[in-house]
Amino acid sequence: MGFPQKVKDQIFVDTARHCCVCHRYKGVKVEVHHIKQEALGGKNTYENAISLCFDCHCDAGHYNPKHPRGTKFSPTELKKAKQSWIDLVKTNNIKEPTDADSFLCQYFVCENYENLVEIDNGDLSKFPVDNPLIVNNQVLTSLRTIIRNHPESYRHANAWGEHYKGKDEYLEKHPDALVKNESDDKYSYFEVVRTPTRDELEKLASKDGVLKLMLEQGIPIENVSCIVGCYEDACAGIELQEEYVFRRLWCAFLAITNISDQPLALDAVDASINIDNGFSTFPLQNYNAQLIDLPKVPIKPGTTAILPIAVILPPLYSLAREEWSSTSSGEWSEQVQIVTHGGMTSDNLRNTYVYDSAILPTGLRYKKGGNIYTQEMHPFDLTNMYCIDRHWQCGSCPHLFFVGNEKGYQRELLAHCENSIGEDKFLIPDGVDSVIIAEIEDEITKIHEIYIDKRLYLSNLTLQKNEYIEIPVTKNSEVLIVGQYIPDGPSNKAVPQGIKRNELVGQFMHSLSTWPNKSVHGIPALVRLHT
Repeated sequence: MGFPQKVKDQIFVDTARHCCVCHRYKGVKVEVHHIKQEALGGKNTYENAISLCFDCHCDAGHYNPKHPRGTKFSPTELKKAKQSWIDLVKTNNIKEPTDADSFLCQYFVCENYENLVEIDNGDLSKFPVDNPLIVNNQVLTSLRTIIRNHPESYRHANAWGEHYKGKDEYLEKHPDALVKNESDDKYSYFEVVRTPTRDELEKLASKDGVLKLMLEQGIPIENVSCIVGCYEDACAGIELQEEYVFRRLWCAFLAITNISDQPLALDAVDASINIDNGFSTFPLQNYNAQLIDLPKVPIKPGTTAILPIAVILPPLYSLAREEWSSTSSGEWSEQVQIVTHGGMTSDNLRNTYVYDSAILPTGLRYKKGGNIYTQEMHPFDLTNMYCIDRHWQCGSCPHLFFVGNEKGYQRELLAHCENSIGEDKFLIPDGVDSVIIAEIEDEITKIHEIYIDKRLYLSNLTLQKNEYIEIPVTKNSEVLIVGQYIPDGPSNKAVPQGIKRNELVGQFMHSLSTWPNKSVHGIPALVRLHT
């Protein structure tokens, strides 16, 4: 639900629209944050609200006392910071500055190839801001180079490989392949992974522009396509399906919105510029401070200038993400577009590439009344951004996890039960204390009955997306599930979905490890049934 408007208004008044942690005046670039997360039972009340700037909001997200790395603020720290700042505001009669920010600056990372093609063609209708105007620069030219190098208007960043009767047959042909650890949250969905040969990738390069470009520039194979992942495709009746996984293509943008009441002319952006050509690792190692000129035309109130700042190639594996808010859109027969405020965890940054020029803004210059003004902005940060993604629904089935000393992914459940009731069963091995049945895709799972050792455990349970149940079990017990799953819309089964499901499974495992009570931030309801 979020905070009522009267709670937000009171917080903004009491804090004078400053951040309670860093004490900077941020104008509209301040957010009302839950001190205790909603997923942990936090209420939408004034007592549980705090005003934070975008940077400190990032540092307050997903505090976990078991993993106190970094500068995450605990709820106790946030309460003290809030009260301390409100007391200072009252004691010193701190007011909002008379000169508020004229522009709202936000970073967006578009993760969908078709969306990038639209942007390259000048179509910004799906960009989640009002009245967008694209700035043509070198970064957009680099993006255009990759798009022109790709033979299709769509790109899936993966390709079918061969299929096999099982892991034994696969390992006989590929003895260098690795059987993945069940608790591995990077390749959770895959049963076996391996590094492909250059000859294999050369045969696929004509069908993928990013792959072709990376091979031409001599990027090591393990960094081009680190894995060939293998998984059971239960829906198609294939015991082990091979899937080649390539680097995905993202593009980062700075959105500069005029939030004043008059037209203003942009002048330039202060930034650090990447001086390496081709592919280089992120964060940037070699860069120069420069002034990037912007079109000098006046920007009307409510209009947004979109500045491309970096072409990004993220890691091949499932990215652990933190999410603070999310919205989705799309009709039944369309791709679903999701806009999320959050970002990848810092552990993923070292395996990220950028292509050619990259711009890291530090400040904005604009003209008002004949004078040049400057406005600071927080630096581009892949751990704190707005992500734009669009995808076809997977429409698979619920997923099974075993929980003991570690949590491990097992397999899909009820794989042949799309829109029809069927059953599935499995045995509990040694060392497993409970099992998790999770619905993490775009569908609804209806569990009619669960039997443990032929005794009815529960019945008539519905799991919406991002809901799960955890059931205590004992060694050698047999669990029988009777139920079905109902996709939210049509899924594209002609497209390899292994890497997408690997991402969903990995993110779910990361979410379970992040929250001490196994809740997941953003879940509409937490379903846990115990005897």
